Amino acid sequence: MTGKAKLASGWTAAVALLLLLGGCEVGPDFKHPAPPDVSGYTKEPLPARTAATPGHGGEAQRFVQGLDIPGQWWALFHSEPLNRLVEEALRHNPDLDAARASLRAANENVYAGQGGLFPTVGANAQAERERISGAEFGEPNVSGIFSLVTAGANISYNPDVFGGVRRQVEQLEAQARPHT
Repeated sequence: MTGKAKLASGWTAAVALLLLLGGCEVGPDFKHPAPPDVSGYTKEPLPARTAATPGHGGEAQRFVQGLDIPGQWWALFHSEPLNRLVEEALRHNPDLDAARASLRAANENVYAGQGGLFPTVGANAQAERERISGAEFGEPNVSGIFSLVTAGANISYNPDVFGGVRRQVEQLEAQARPHT
């Protein structure tokens, strides 16, 4: 076997090994689970009425299925102190701002995770100016000034052969998507 044939055979084996390893991805594609197949909050149906108790306000209440309750349900009680209390609570409720901030953070985490799929490039430079004394070398009357400039660059890339980074990005994307 000639040198060229050995080299070609080695390249063929390396490419075949990379293709074989490339097929070994980690885990299946992510799929959202199906929502639970339930129609209510309890296993058994609710009774038509609650039990009555003696005393003021202890009358039996009835459950009405499918009734549309207004968004400002507390106004149905016709209580001005309750209306003021609920409106103040809604004004000072940070839930919506917190949800928006969490969504922004989740999206930024997706972008950060996607960075693992690309090469990393770095560069540095340094410049120094130094004075040396000739006394260090046995020449007390000699001194010198010199400049030293250094520069460097590096590029690194970790191939995602087994798909671990892609699976991590899928996980981050799933966390960033609102669940519907």
